[in-house]
Amino acid sequence: MTTQPRKQRKRQYNAPLHLRHKQLHATLSAELRQQHGCRNARVNTGDTIEVLRGDSAGETGKIIQVDLKRKLVFADGITAEKGDGEEYPIPLVASNLRITKLDLSDPIRKSKLEVIS
Repeated sequence: MTTQPRKQRKRQYNAPLHLRHKQLHATLSAELRQQHGCRNARVNTGDTIEVLRGDSAGETGKIIQVDLKRKLVFADGITAEKGDGEEYPIPLVASNLRITKLDLSDPIRKSKLEVIS
């Protein structure tokens, strides 16, 4: 592992997709931590999240899109307004979010969380 910030940033920006999944983890709420026995999980479409940092701190919404290439998350209830009045979803960074409700409709994701607990 290098200590040069330049190389660390380069590895982060040029990371392959299988490593970008690890960069899209958010902390779990206290109830989910106790229930599943882990501190964080990857954000998926359908999860309910709470924003912890930024101008939208304290707002909650349901994830509608996860952009792996840019490492951004878009939530349904968290929007901003353009000058002409049109609303658009604000891009959020996963590390600034807390997952309050997990979408366990995917059997593979459900089995991974059961293995941990």
